[in-house]
This record gives sequence, C-alpha cells and structure tokens, in this order.
Amino acid sequence: MATRETHERTRDGALGAYDSPRPLPDEAPLEPMTPGPMAREEIAGASGLNVLAGIWLIISPFVLNYWGADATWNPIVFGAIVGVLALTRAAGAYRAEWLSWINMAIGVWLFISAFWLAHSSQASWNVGIMGIVVFVLGSWSAAATGAVRAAAAPRR
Repeated sequence: MATRETHERTRDGALGAYDSPRPLPDEAPLEPMTPGPMAREEIAGASGLNVLAGIWLIISPFVLNYWGADATWNPIVFGAIVGVLALTRAAGAYRAEWLSWINMAIGVWLFISAFWLAHSSQASWNVGIMGIVVFVLGSWSAAATGAVRAAAAPRR
C-alpha cells in the first residue's frame, strides 16, 4: 500500500504517523473472544444449577411416584439432555451459547408438556415449574455469553 511508508520523515525530522508502538489496524492480532472471569462464573453458576435441575427431572418421577408412561419418560429424557448440555457448558464451553438456547427450548417444552402429558397434578406442577427454572437458568447463561460478546465488540 502506498500510504504505509512507516519510516518516512517529515520536514522537521520527526518520524511519520505510522511509527507508533501500536500495531497497524490490519496487523493487529485477532484474539478469540473469551469470557472474562466474572462472565465465566455466571455461566458456570447458571449451568451448574441447570445440571441440578436436570438431575431432579431425572429422579422426580420415582420420588413423586408418577404413574403414566408419558409423564414418567418426558422428564427423564429431557432432564438427561438438560443435564448433559448444562454440564458441557459449565465444564468450559463458555462460548457455546447455543447450548443454553437448546436448554431454553427444552424449558419451554417442559412447561407445555406439563399441561399435555402429565397424568397427575403433582407431575404437572413439578414439570411445569422445572420447565420455568430450566428456561430462566438457560437464559441467564446465554445472557452472560451475550454480555461478553457485547463487551468484545469493536466500538465505532
């Protein structure tokens, strides 16, 4: 490029504008966006609580004595998925915001299925409330990643 003469001197002998200690904009190293310690703690905290919610969803049909097959298998299957995704996120997949979005979708499904698949009021209340909990924790985890992206975005 013709405009990048880095050692050109002006009339008074001073160095040109490009001889500063900062790298040129097109030579600056691009670093991957990694969450700061506070965002990592938020992501790990929300995801860790979602792991606990997934474990409760897995064991709740046995603890609360569900009697329908749909009412029993729905929280077991989706609790296992929530637990695995949240554990993956808490274990270090801090930039994988999509895992939290999947958990949010599962939370919506659990809430809807509480009215549709549950055979008792106990099952309905448990799955409905846990759907809300999974959704809120997933959105908290996703928001922590979004805050990291907003902080890392270039300002104009």
